[in-house]
Formats: sequence, C-alpha cells, structure tokens
Amino acid sequence: MPSKLPASILPFITILILCLFTCPLVAQNISGYIQNEANEPIPYVNIFIKELSSGTTTDEQGYYSIDIPKGEYEIIYSALSFATKSIQVVLNRDSIQQNIWMTSSSVELDQVVVKASKKDPAYAIIKHAIDAKSKYLKQVDSYRTKIYIKATEEIDKKEKKKRKRAKAKKPSPVIGDPDYDPFWEAEQVKLKEISGLSLIESEVTLNFQYPKKYKEERNAYKLYGDKAGLYIPLFGESDFNFYRNLVFIRAVSEVPIISPLNKISILSYKFKLIETKEENGLLVHKIKVTPRKKGNSTCKGFIYITDGLWNINRLDLTFAKGGLKFFDAFRIKQNFEQLPDNTWFPYRVEFIYSTKQGKYKTFKGNTLMRYSEYETNYSFPPKFFGNEISVTTQEAYERDTSYWGKLRPEPLTIREQKLVAYKDSVFAVVNSIAYKDSIQAINNKVTLLDLLIDGVTFSNHIKKESINFGPIPEMIGFSVVGGIRAALPSTSVYKQWPKYKYVFLSGSLNFGLRNKDLQGNLYGEFRYNPRRLGDVYFSGGRNFETINSFDAYLNQIRNSNYFLRDNLSLGHNIELFNGFYLRTDFSMDDRKSTDGFITESFIDRVIEDENPIAFEPFKVFISNISISYTPQQKFMSEPNRKVVLGSKWPIFSLTHQRGWNGLFGSDIDFDFLDLKVKQEILFGYFGTTKYTAELGKFVNSNDVRFIDVKRFRESDGFPLYSDPLNSFQLLDTAFATTNLFFEAHHIHHFNGALINNLPLVRALKMHVVVGGGFLWVAESKVRHEEIFAGVERTFKLGARRRLRIGAYGVAANSNISGPAAGYKISFDIIDAFEKNWRF
Repeated sequence: MPSKLPASILPFITILILCLFTCPLVAQNISGYIQNEANEPIPYVNIFIKELSSGTTTDEQGYYSIDIPKGEYEIIYSALSFATKSIQVVLNRDSIQQNIWMTSSSVELDQVVVKASKKDPAYAIIKHAIDAKSKYLKQVDSYRTKIYIKATEEIDKKEKKKRKRAKAKKPSPVIGDPDYDPFWEAEQVKLKEISGLSLIESEVTLNFQYPKKYKEERNAYKLYGDKAGLYIPLFGESDFNFYRNLVFIRAVSEVPIISPLNKISILSYKFKLIETKEENGLLVHKIKVTPRKKGNSTCKGFIYITDGLWNINRLDLTFAKGGLKFFDAFRIKQNFEQLPDNTWFPYRVEFIYSTKQGKYKTFKGNTLMRYSEYETNYSFPPKFFGNEISVTTQEAYERDTSYWGKLRPEPLTIREQKLVAYKDSVFAVVNSIAYKDSIQAINNKVTLLDLLIDGVTFSNHIKKESINFGPIPEMIGFSVVGGIRAALPSTSVYKQWPKYKYVFLSGSLNFGLRNKDLQGNLYGEFRYNPRRLGDVYFSGGRNFETINSFDAYLNQIRNSNYFLRDNLSLGHNIELFNGFYLRTDFSMDDRKSTDGFITESFIDRVIEDENPIAFEPFKVFISNISISYTPQQKFMSEPNRKVVLGSKWPIFSLTHQRGWNGLFGSDIDFDFLDLKVKQEILFGYFGTTKYTAELGKFVNSNDVRFIDVKRFRESDGFPLYSDPLNSFQLLDTAFATTNLFFEAHHIHHFNGALINNLPLVRALKMHVVVGGGFLWVAESKVRHEEIFAGVERTFKLGARRRLRIGAYGVAANSNISGPAAGYKISFDIIDAFEKNWRF
C-alpha cells in the first residue's frame, strides 16, 4: 500500500536520489542545455565560473549542471568551432535553468584542425568534407530512381530443428488479418525445412523532392519464407544521409546517430588516416572513425573521402549496441557513384545485422539496396507528394521468373538460388487443388494436442472458410460471482472473400453450478471495405459485468463490483477520409443487481469484500458517436487495403454518449461529451515523450445511474505500475463524477541521455524515465497531482521479443488525502509489429 507521510519518508529519499540523475533540483544549482543554431545539442562545452575559477562541461547530449553558492556571477561558455559566449547570472534561489544557444565560428574550427592535423591529416580531410557537405546535402531539387531490394535471414541449425518440430503443430488462424490463409503457415514450414533461409526481393521507384518529400512505388515484390526478422526499410527509415548532423533511424535505434561529418564531430570522434589510394582517376582517403568515449549515439568504422571533391565516396560504419531496438549488431556499408551531371548519389547500400537468442542461436540478416536509372531534377506533377508515401500495385505480386532474372543487379547466392528454384518449381503444385486438399486433410485431423490445448479447427481452402472449437479445458470456467461454471467450448466461424472482405462469428455458452444460471455471448464482425477499414459488428448475450471495468486489479475480483447485464449492441466504423474516423454504436441493456445470487467463492477468503450493490432493475438504450482525426496521417496503399503509419501530429477525438429516455423502454437520461488528445514526440538525443489529455462533462445529467458515471481508476495497493498514460499510481480512491473534469498524463523516456555518461550506469544498460499526472474534478473539488522518476532496463525474451522492466519512486499530493509516496515496478513487452512500447 502507498505510504502516507510522515509515516515514511523513505520513498521520498528514493525520488531524491533518482532526481540527482534526472533533473536539476538540488539547492543552489544552475543547469541547462547548450545547442547550436539548428537546436542540436553541443557536447563537451566548457562552462567557466569567473568569480570561482571553477566550472564543468556538457555531456554528450549538451546538458550541464553545477552547484554554486548564491550570488552574482559571470559565466563563460566556450567550445571548439563556436563563438565564446559570456552571460551574467544572479543566483538568488535554489536552482536556475539556463539554456544557451551558441553560433558557429569557422575561424576557431580552422585553428583546431590545423593543430590537430599535426597529429594526423585525417582531421584536415574531415574539415574539408564538413565545409563541402552543404553542397552534397542538396545537389538537386528532386530526383527519381529505381531501387532493387533484397533482404535475407539465415537461421542456424538448432533453430531449423525447432522449426521442423513446428511442422507437427497446426497453424493458429489470425482472425481479421487481411492476409489470413489457413494453409499459409503449413507451406512456410515446409519451405523453412528445406532452406533454412528467408528471402524478400522487391523493386521500388523512389521519388524525392527536397527537403524531405518522398513517395515509393513498389513495382515488384516476392516473399520466400518468413519476413519477421528481415529489415525492410521505407525511405523515411533508410535515409541514412551522413551529410546531416544527426541520422534518425527510429526503426533501428532508440537514439539518433551523430554523423562523422557533424559540424562538431571532432568532439565526438577521433579520426585516423589509414591510407590514400587512386581509384578511377581520383584520390580516395580511407579514414578510421572511433568514438572518443562509449555512448549510444556514436558509430565506428571507416569513411572514405574523395580528395579535392571532399564528398563521401563510401563508408562502412557499425552502430553502438546499446541504442539498438531489436538487433545485437547493425552495420551499414554505403557506396556512392558520380552521375554524368557530376552529382554523387548512393548506388549500393548494404545493411548487415544479427540478433542472438540464447547462447547457441544467431539470426543473421542482410539487406541490399541497389540504385539505378537516376533522373535528377525530375519534374513531378502538382500534388504528387502527400500523405501516401508508398503504393503497391497488384502486378507487383504477379511478376514471373523471367522478370526477376532480368531485374537482379547482383547474382543470388547458392542457397538463395536453391530457395528460389524450389519455390518457383513447386509454386503450381502448392497452389493446386490436389495439394491443398492433402494439406487440408492433414490439418483437419483431430489430435489429442488439439483437444487439450489448441482446439479443433476444420478448414475448407476452396471456400476460404474455417470453423474452430475450443479445447476441452474450456468446459470448466470461473466467475467472480458464484465461482465454478460449466461451459461448452467456444466456437468461431471465419469466411473470407476476394479483396480481403471477411465475416467472423464467435459464441460461448456456460452454466453456473451454484446459481443454476445460463449465460453466454454471440459476436459478429463483417469487414466490407478493407481499404477504408469499414466494419459492421454486433454482440449480444447475458453476463456478469464489472461496474468499473478499468478499476484496480484487486477490485476486479470483488463481487461487489459486478452486476447482471442482458445486452444487445450494434456498431459501425469507417475512415471517411485520410486520418478522419467515424465510429457509431448502439447498446440496449437490461441491468440487474447480483444481490439475489450466491456470490461467495474462494476469493472471499483471500480479500475483503462487501455485499453486492442492491438496486432495482432498469433498462438503458445508449448511443455513442465518436470521431477522431490525425492530421497528415501517413499511409501505404496495397492493392485492396491501406496500411496506416501514423503522424507527427496529435490524435484528436471527440465522443458524444447519449442515454435515451423512453426509447425502447430506457429509464436513463443523460448526454456526455469527451475530448481527448494524445501524441508521441521525438526529441532526438533527449528521448521520447508521450502524453494524453482528456476533458469531459455530462452536459445533461437528468438521470445518470451509478454504472454510467465517469470513473477514475483507483491505483493498485501492491507495487505494480499501471499504464501511466491512462491511470495514476497513487490515487487511493476511485473517484466518480457527472460534472466537468480534466485529466492529463505524461511520460518521458530519456533513452540513455543524462546518466549514460556514467560508466557504471552505462554498463548496467539502464535508462531514466520521468513523468507525472494531474486530475481535477469540479463536482467534488478533487485535485490530484503526482510525479514519478525511475530507471528501466530492457531484457531479451527471444530473437525479436523484448521485455522492459522498470522501478520507480512516486510522490503525489491530493487536496483530499494529502501527500503520499510509494514504489512501483513495471513490465512492458515491445510490440514487434509496431516496433514500439506500450508506454
């Protein structure tokens, strides 16, 4: 349970210790960030306090903090390649935030390079490349090029044995997936048995307009095996442009990479000239790049600079392991070529990556991109660029062997040739009715494993339909109200039509042994417009439902939180235009108290509970109309569907909920309006911020029953961290209101900033997280605010699964219960598909 002050001050001590690493809150302290004209951090800036003859330096993220007595001081900021800056500061309170912007000084950089060049000429070469990079950053206003992409993943022998064993298991249908095919997985298992290799080939036309407008047109695509471990970059994720000061690769790394050609790269890297050779009539310098100290934002390897032109001829760089999201190693090899108009563009890019699973399993990946047919200063039609950043035609999936034979700029390896030859040779067989009949006969056989664990599935490949029955253990169920229930195994039916339209139905039926009551559910969904996510759905049934479905975990197992609900619902959602979604649903309920039921179970011996809430039965008819809008939502277009990629802008949503009086006998009468905003913001070096804010009010509260009021989740008594974007950690009471309220939540992950320069902390691979929440309820005049600070560490669960564990100290204050403090522990598994964490 959270500790109330002054009973314990230990949690506050924890927060204080954490804050020493995360924010400048100590007494008589001056701190801040130092940035250049482009708002990029400047590391290793010297800060000198003239009156004290002492000072400090900024860390890799441009942050500094120094404790000094109160008084008036002149502070001097100086850094290589930047004009020295001096300011007067009067420190008359505990702490001051003093951020500084410094301007570049080419004279100073020249002086530094001249001195450094006495040690190694590489510094002078890098200086020339930095001076010339603006020319190569924008050589043309626009261009168009074709890209051949090949991505492969090799699997070691032990993994192949594991996947052979998987042959005995039936594929689990992913209901609702537009690519769902009951026989797909069986085909993939056979491919993997033979090859132990996965391969994707594609051809893309890339259209680019300065500075960052782009659109991909996929002309050909072929998949052999499983694409789960392959790195298939979109241009926005693969624009590894090292002429930029920072290279953002969010799909690969948590933090941006400092380019060796950053204006202040000599502060982050050491350079050494290895050799100079003549290549095609040009002198090319090979320079070794080494980080000055360990960090997640640096790279190491070699960069090749053309003498006289001072452009990147090619590079071979490896990124720091600590900043990688899914890989244990990631390397880029990039080669440039000179076009007839004397511009230089990439013609070959290769990504080499790997990840380990345990001690003996290694997944080795390689992605090759070959550029050709550059058309510089290409004239695009008006409105060519927009929110659609990728288009794939149906023809792209239908390219034959001869097309691929002419397309490949580099021959396949022997193993890749065997894989392609096998897939092409059996393609007709695998897709024949006789073959699918044989696979269907195998999969439709009932095994003991099916009966006990997986459930039984019968499929028809011709009709694209299947029916599934749950396993035998589902016949014994449990309810918080009344305990043990006998049940029929759940049943579901799936039917798919061309162009990814589908119908899904599911149902369940159970009987309470103590109360002799029959309950069950029926659910149906029809996807009629896959491209616009057009769905019609319905549900109905009788169940014990929670009064507050989002309450603390312990409250979810108290029978006093339940009522009996007979329900019939109908809904529809669709995207009206890009980023604008409309959802409507209608629900008709009969609600009854569980007061007349036998509610005791073994749970009552574990936790304290009250008697069920007694109330007269009543009927409700409720409508919900919700709109949400994401400005500039990016997306990819497939032949019959749309893949949403998100936006840098917030998601706005507005919901109107109406409880109708008299309609279908409804006994309620209210109108509720709710406005929500949520967003994720990337701050480069300084991490990632997520926030949510919600404002709501019952504009009509003539008859609002206790089940329909707006509720705020009570925090869990045990130290389990609940989702900080939707709940509070130390809210000790479940508040409810029918009036105006405002709720906001925020969390910031520093992703290695601030404390990553501490050797011990860096060795432990811990990251800092801070955040807080605020709640204001007008009706009861409740005000609750809280802050938290903690550390998190990511652990591997498998080749592509990650578990993030966090420990936090939380401090809160409320005008109802006063100050409080506590500890919390969190567990979060990364979404491998979205490549992002839950919070």
